[in-house]
Amino acid sequence: MKLWSKIKVMLCSLLLTGCFAPALLMTSQAQLLGELFRPLVGFNPLDVNLFENPLIRDPMVALMGEEKYRTAVTLLNTATAIQQQGPLFFVVSEHSPLPHLAEIAGFVWNKEHNQMAILLVSGGKTEIFNQVVEGAAGKIAPSWPKELVEYTSPEKLKQKAVAAAAGHIGQGLGLSEQQQGLMETGLSGGSVQNALEENLKQQAMDPVEEIKQKVEAGKADLLNQPKQRFTEMTQEAMLTEDDMFKQFTGKSAEELKAAKKYAEEAKARADANQKKPFTTIKDKATLEKEAKQWAKDKANKKVDETRAPADDLLNELTEEVKQKTTPPVPEKKKDGGE
Repeated sequence: MKLWSKIKVMLCSLLLTGCFAPALLMTSQAQLLGELFRPLVGFNPLDVNLFENPLIRDPMVALMGEEKYRTAVTLLNTATAIQQQGPLFFVVSEHSPLPHLAEIAGFVWNKEHNQMAILLVSGGKTEIFNQVVEGAAGKIAPSWPKELVEYTSPEKLKQKAVAAAAGHIGQGLGLSEQQQGLMETGLSGGSVQNALEENLKQQAMDPVEEIKQKVEAGKADLLNQPKQRFTEMTQEAMLTEDDMFKQFTGKSAEELKAAKKYAEEAKARADANQKKPFTTIKDKATLEKEAKQWAKDKANKKVDETRAPADDLLNELTEEVKQKTTPPVPEKKKDGGE
């Protein structure tokens, strides 16, 4: 088993480099392609040179010819990844570097039937190149992934081409979206008259539908308003204790509890004072009288302290004036003198 795994790895390596070894001739093409594709899912086809590998390049050239092979590969190399859907390994172009030759390219290998198929879309037409595989009921038609199915349906391709043509002409002529739709109907072989009548009917119905929608919306509002009001009333009725305190007092429950506690403590202190002996409690008149007397004594003391230095100074000045205004007393003469 390990030997076979090593051989498969070696084969894949040889295939990716474009080299062949005699051992490859001993393995069927389907097995080789399966071993090639499985590890490459998710890789960019250009990075791994997928379409340069002889196992893929040679069948493609045989089916398409060298020129169209080159065109297809140029588009297919714009893909970002090799993909898988069930038994289908495929690549779809992201854009076209050669829009004058082809707009879209797709490559598919069906491992179930070992069938390779390529498509090229150009000017709204699809060219399909596929290997012929015989089945029990005859030739097997190629299978396509969902990304490429729409390009294999003639009807869908026609619709795409008509829509593109109508859009291009409409833009050139400055037609409205409605006019482009009518042109598209005509280009696709439909009845423009029927399409126009249907469009007019739709336009006539639009205001009616709009009115119906507004009426339904109004009915819904009328039905929802009582339900909404009932819900609001229920919520209001289920207010918490704290919400009710805030709603009616502007204070929280904690604040009111603190105020209540303070009032109770103040009342307790007042009750305790009332229980003291009567003699120790002074009435208001007594307290006022004592306060007035205390203030009077304080003022008199302040006045006395201020007036004492002034009285001393006045006494000194008075004494000095007396001395200066009193004449001197003459001395008495001694006896026997002249």
